[in-house]
Amino acid sequence: MENTKKVKISFHTIAKKMWEDQNNGEDETPYWEVENVLNYRINQPRIERFYDLKGDKFCFIESMSRHDIDDNNYLLSGYFKSARSEYRPDLIDKNTGSERTNPKTRDEGDIEKTHFVLKVSHTDNEVYLFFESNYSGININNFKNYLTDSAKKYLQSNRQEVRYSILHYEIPRNDFITELEQLSRSVLVEVHFDKQLLGSDALNFSNRTLSLQKDLVLTARASKKESITEFGIDIWNKMHQSNSPISKLRIKGRDQNNNEVLLDTLVMCQTDFITVNKNPDTGDLNSTELLRDMKNIAISF
Repeated sequence: MENTKKVKISFHTIAKKMWEDQNNGEDETPYWEVENVLNYRINQPRIERFYDLKGDKFCFIESMSRHDIDDNNYLLSGYFKSARSEYRPDLIDKNTGSERTNPKTRDEGDIEKTHFVLKVSHTDNEVYLFFESNYSGININNFKNYLTDSAKKYLQSNRQEVRYSILHYEIPRNDFITELEQLSRSVLVEVHFDKQLLGSDALNFSNRTLSLQKDLVLTARASKKESITEFGIDIWNKMHQSNSPISKLRIKGRDQNNNEVLLDTLVMCQTDFITVNKNPDTGDLNSTELLRDMKNIAISF
């Protein structure tokens, strides 16, 4: 087993949008309340921090600490734990071939960590989120939904009602629309939906989607000699609406020099990579190392 792992970090911002009847002229603002909300949640008993996800999976915030950069900027760094309590298949020994009953119960699951760093910057008038991309842990939408749930509980504890929505935006490496409009012709658009859409009110399929790949894909192809650039722009705008089921957009086309071009929203989201040591027994990443390097990225951003 390798002793290190290359970890992908994606860049985002977190904002708050007041509901219409509460809008006082500012449509969206940075989510300055994030520290109070997460501090409230992390100070609750562990089981009260649990949040249910799809597929018998749950998550909770386990750790968070503050690091002041200067008078106007500070970091919140920590990690979530998640697990899936569903199956407990028998175990087999790689060296001997012997099998034994799995000692865990049906209510237990393997713990996965997902690390994050929030940069609250009054200098930039932004709340940035640097998030570990971890397929086995939680994703950015899970994080946002957990934050929304925590905000509701925090406000209720103060006898207040929720009157806003929490949004997250990817920080793009390039401007996707600019790149798209520079194509001479768009020939194929792939719209990726999170598989959780199957269990939503829109489709109301069975929740047994664990064996499916992460995305459901809708493919649109241009007619001969036609371009579907405008269709791609419409999908891009839909993708960035609140609670959009679209997880990724890929567009194939040709540039002005007739070279083939592939635009991918995930690739174009600004990212960085960190190499981290792993525990030789558990395979867990060294959280101290990872958060240290994530904080360095956030400070220099």
